[in-house]
Amino acid sequence: MIKRGLFILLILALAVLAGQQLLKGTGYLLLVLPDGKTSIEMSFWTGLVILLVSWLAAAWLFNLLGWLSHPLAGLKDRHKRNRAQRALKLTVKGLVDLAEGRWRRARKLLAKSAKNSGAPLINYLAAAQAAHYEGREETAENLLKAAAESTPDASLAVDFSQARIQLDHGHYEQALATLVRLHQKVPNHPLVLRQLKEVHYALADWKPLMQLLPEFRKYQICSGKELELLEREVYLRRFDELLRSSTTSEGGFKAIKELWETLPGRLKAEDELVLAYSRVLIKQQRYAEAEQLLKRTLRDHWSPRLIAEYGVLPLEAEPKRRLLEAEKWLQERPNDAVLLHALARISQQLGLWGKALEYFQASQRLEPKDQVCAEMSRLYAALGDENKSRYFNQLAMQGMHRQLPELPLPSHPPG
Repeated sequence: MIKRGLFILLILALAVLAGQQLLKGTGYLLLVLPDGKTSIEMSFWTGLVILLVSWLAAAWLFNLLGWLSHPLAGLKDRHKRNRAQRALKLTVKGLVDLAEGRWRRARKLLAKSAKNSGAPLINYLAAAQAAHYEGREETAENLLKAAAESTPDASLAVDFSQARIQLDHGHYEQALATLVRLHQKVPNHPLVLRQLKEVHYALADWKPLMQLLPEFRKYQICSGKELELLEREVYLRRFDELLRSSTTSEGGFKAIKELWETLPGRLKAEDELVLAYSRVLIKQQRYAEAEQLLKRTLRDHWSPRLIAEYGVLPLEAEPKRRLLEAEKWLQERPNDAVLLHALARISQQLGLWGKALEYFQASQRLEPKDQVCAEMSRLYAALGDENKSRYFNQLAMQGMHRQLPELPLPSHPPG
């Protein structure tokens, strides 16, 4: 707007200047031809008009000659511009339909206008997304191929779209191959790492997921609490995976041991992992290591499940040393029923029948349990005290009966 005003002011100024010059006189213009004899004289203003007309005529003539040399070029350019404008309108309509959920119409409009669009990649990717939502999986794949062919430098964008479509369809193996390729190209990309987490979790690929945990933490793929829960689950699942494979072979045990050694410190206090690893050690006849593992963990992290396991370690796990250690703990925890139960079992392993019964009874007084009664009944029977054996057996049976579900029973015995 400002430029237009300045241009008008300039024209007016020139017109005023020309008017002033006309009032002063017409002046004259003398042209002498090269022969020196012929001359042309005219007013200045007439010469100026002739010069302007000549310039306009020359410009028109040059344009005419250019058009005559390429008579279809202008028509082609105009046709090309018209097609681009129509393609732009169709693209906008297709994107609106895609946003509003009209997948079929969006796919057709976007695919139809892709070739004449100034950015065919956008058309093909959006059309592939519409085909994906429409349920046309093969069509979506073909549109993604067309997108890659239209813009070879945009392979990342095509791979991202392909991975998302594969994940939505539940084709995790195919999505994994696409994401691994993307991870090699852009190893630090948050979206790639997030989708890798999703696909590995869906496929229960705990080992590769475990190897990606440092990258998840470094690039803050999820919150600290979510990452902590994920880390715990991944290690637990991987440990369980190795346990279900052969633990008797040297190679199987080595893999489990290596995993244990790589566990974060806080996970080495998890009851499930400690119990699982201690039982692996027992299978490998590494009784001393199993005993040391439980003892070391219990010193730092008291757990009823671990102390119960400590009480039933095999005889090869030095019950004398375990008894002394457990009795030290009893000084700090005199009213711990689970610890008293464990002491009773260790005493029984050592043949200390009287001490075992004392610990059994102390545990039962603090926290009555059917299992404690059953173990006392068995020990009294072995010692020849049938009355006490029957008494504690009856208590154990009563406890078991209380745990039975309520079901209808016959009012009278048959017969």
